[in-house]
Amino acid sequence: MRRESGDTARVSQSETTSAVDRLSELRIGQTEAVRRTITPEDVAAFARLTGDFNALHIDPEFAARTEFQEPVAHGFLHASLLSSLVGMKLPGPGALYLSQTIEFSAPVFAGDTVEARGTIESLDPETRVVCLATEIVNQNAVCVLRGKARAKVLRLAPAPRDTKAPERPGSRMLDGKAALVTGASRGIGRATARLLAAHGATVCVNYHRSQSAALSLRDEIRASGCECEAVKADVREPGEVGSLIERAARGDRLDILVNNAGPKIASADFQHVQWPDMATAYADIVGSAFTVTQAALPYLKTAGGRIVNVLSTAALGRTAYHWLPYVSAKSALHAMSKNLAQELGPSGVTVNMVSPSMVDTDLVSGTPDRVRQMMISRTPLRRLATVDDVAGAILMLVSPYAQFITGENLLVTGGDVMI
Repeated sequence: MRRESGDTARVSQSETTSAVDRLSELRIGQTEAVRRTITPEDVAAFARLTGDFNALHIDPEFAARTEFQEPVAHGFLHASLLSSLVGMKLPGPGALYLSQTIEFSAPVFAGDTVEARGTIESLDPETRVVCLATEIVNQNAVCVLRGKARAKVLRLAPAPRDTKAPERPGSRMLDGKAALVTGASRGIGRATARLLAAHGATVCVNYHRSQSAALSLRDEIRASGCECEAVKADVREPGEVGSLIERAARGDRLDILVNNAGPKIASADFQHVQWPDMATAYADIVGSAFTVTQAALPYLKTAGGRIVNVLSTAALGRTAYHWLPYVSAKSALHAMSKNLAQELGPSGVTVNMVSPSMVDTDLVSGTPDRVRQMMISRTPLRRLATVDDVAGAILMLVSPYAQFITGENLLVTGGDVMI
């Protein structure tokens, strides 16, 4: 299989959106190519970008006294076509360049048309690493560069479904309620904020770094006729959390708090885990929930509010392999939630938890295929959880139908875990 292009910048939308399943489309022996004509402007721009003003490349008088008689294009100028090849063609969108060997075999001059080719020699479905034989030839079919490339095809979580505002269901059971969802720019938090708003709640979407994602969610919710505000805050920092709560409560009330913010999971065996890794996980997961809950508590007590903490079944039973900092922190959050349920019960505040099994989000995008398939095969409903599955469980726990439920850890596992 081979496709050629005279313009490496043109990539169809279908190619980009197929990146999630790109590995399944690749085959040993598959070949792709990109072509470019090297111009004097390219040589000058490369010199400015890299700071390589070697006279051999940019001074015609100097080059005329060499065996080449004219300026030679920088080797890494045409070698950069390999980046276009790997990132846009083979493996294509979603590829992370791991390594590249290079052997230059002939010079390239301004005006030459060069073609970079890559052929898959091997691919490993487990590690998602693709190995390619690479070469660049000029318009005379002379090989000017050859080498080997290794690239990993990244697994991407499904893109947020922002194509249109969701239709509002008939239920308005959260009318008049104010809700704060931490870490709401993507994944479970995003789906939860969307669903609470659809049922009538005024929602505060908290984010830390992903401003564009949070603002797109805010605009989507507002477009559906619901009220929403997006507030940037690091939920580990008491000063920022204080301002966040004030804006979420709009000065007088907060009925619902969903502690969802959490870090991307880092996998390592015990001998490579340092105590600072553990401390960071506790600060990110337990510390953030502690800080936000404590700041929000006066408003929640006044409203007889609802707290839901997002946990994980990875911290239950036989815990997830090599996820020690993460599962330890989630276990601590479980214990803290039960303690708070006891302490806050007399004031009318409920504290519950949801523990999903693996959810297809960017937090677990690096999980190997064999692990995913193993989980699907042992789950009675024969699929992974979705963010909407978890959001639905949270909605139930903050609804009027859960007034006498507190200290509960609701499992969202499709039957994978049964207690």
